Amino acid sequence: MGNYTIQAEASRIFRSVLLADSRLQIPEHVEAASRRTSFDSSALASPFLPSPVKCTELSAALWALLATFGNAICADRYGLDDQRVVVNSDVASAFLFSFWLMRVGGKSVSDAELVRRYSVYDTTNQFTFWRRLVTSLYPTRDGRWFHLHGGLNSDRSLRMLGLPTDKDVASEMEAIEELCEGVRRFDAEWLDVEANEYWRQAGGICLTPKEYRDTEQGKAVADDALYLLEEFPSEKLPPVPWPKVRSETRRPLEGVKVVDLTRAIAGPTITRLAGLFGATVVRVSNMRLPDIGIVLFESNAGKRDAHLDLKTEAGREALIRLIEDADVVVDGYRPGALEKLGFGVTYVHEVAKRRGKGIVYARENCYGWKGPWRHRSGWQQISDAVTGVAWLFAQMWDVDEPVMPFLPNSDFQTGIVGCVGIMNALDRRAKKGGNYLVSTSLNQLNSFLISLGTQSPEVQQSLREMWPNMKLRHYDDIHRQMRVFLGDLPKVAPQLLIPRYFTTVKADLGIPDEEMVIIGPAATYDTTKLGYDRGSCLRGNHEAKWPDEQV
Repeated sequence: MGNYTIQAEASRIFRSVLLADSRLQIPEHVEAASRRTSFDSSALASPFLPSPVKCTELSAALWALLATFGNAICADRYGLDDQRVVVNSDVASAFLFSFWLMRVGGKSVSDAELVRRYSVYDTTNQFTFWRRLVTSLYPTRDGRWFHLHGGLNSDRSLRMLGLPTDKDVASEMEAIEELCEGVRRFDAEWLDVEANEYWRQAGGICLTPKEYRDTEQGKAVADDALYLLEEFPSEKLPPVPWPKVRSETRRPLEGVKVVDLTRAIAGPTITRLAGLFGATVVRVSNMRLPDIGIVLFESNAGKRDAHLDLKTEAGREALIRLIEDADVVVDGYRPGALEKLGFGVTYVHEVAKRRGKGIVYARENCYGWKGPWRHRSGWQQISDAVTGVAWLFAQMWDVDEPVMPFLPNSDFQTGIVGCVGIMNALDRRAKKGGNYLVSTSLNQLNSFLISLGTQSPEVQQSLREMWPNMKLRHYDDIHRQMRVFLGDLPKVAPQLLIPRYFTTVKADLGIPDEEMVIIGPAATYDTTKLGYDRGSCLRGNHEAKWPDEQV
């Protein structure tokens, strides 16, 4: 592997790629602050995740960019002009599969009692063998591969295939074999159009990186950066000073109010990071809708959670009241969903004009914000299949079928990107005023990751030797892969599990005085102390009000 190190490559991506990308509109004072950002040399130096793409290196570089924006804001807010920040690439790696490492009340996420507690949000029974394994890669009649997806309710995908929505099967392999046969009765293009345009259910053809770039969608977003930042100046929207706060932690986003309208992983990660960096976050949930409980138990860290039904007048009025005093609104729903409910970017920006104080509207989707697929719903697995990541994993393991990544990399890294974009927009609002729109997507993250190149043949060979049990099949979904990965992790990279990489916070998950242990921040400052003001909470635990309004 020569002189290659994770730290050196992360630094190169941070300094020579990200900071040099004019499309990201990085201000001069942030570039100046980057000189005080470094990478922790005590972290593992050689690549260790079983991946052909540079997950660790990019995660560390994005954490560096996020922490550098934070440091520049801290200089403006608190006079911390000489503060340094160090990024730990071990923690940046663990962050990418962090909810599997969580412990609640001393119990791991595989503990039967904890599983029972977070499974109450699986109201559609997605974790039976039959329904869970709808979300996987299967061969098609015309010799291609299609990533079927159940989302939060597999009914539509199963009905599309003419299969029963519920079925008792004796094993995962029995479900896989029958689902394989169900998908194999159709051509890939038929499935793609049928799933996305008629059933309105996520799904995608597994493409190589070149095949994706050659699609009309790939061409439409080819010149887009990791995030798009649009400014909407107005005479009605003057500069907004940073909130006056009394703070011992001196985090960059203290006093900033964020409305979280997200589910799943990428969107909630944006807002969870905002909370880590000091923001006050109110997540709006609907108790009648399903959720991914294991993710929610971690991603609600640092947040308040309020139940609102946005299809009722009372729910809509409560959300308007939240937005009227918000600095940031984050939209992680299917493209167009919030517009249909009356809370798209146009209306939210109008609310800002009426009050005379700009709002940052941040949105995240799968495919990007232009092109023929921009309206489609999507998930991390769909993006990994469509953009070519799955075929790169196949090449690494020398198999002739696509293999899905073992971790939700594009979800978590898109979360970091979204928070970077929000910090950039808030910094500009403080100096120039105006409304802002920050747009991110899983596909843009994956395209950027692929553009960095794959690990060298020597590194990939060393990874195959480290992880011999990770040579898996097309039908091995993330749950099947994680069993193998987490089983071998303590032997391959025990350093990722050392206690100082984790933080303990009080949880609000239904049991009094319960604590939870979650992965800590990947960035450490001289003075600023990153952390969550509160642990995770259950849905609907709070009123739809900002804390200074709580009775």
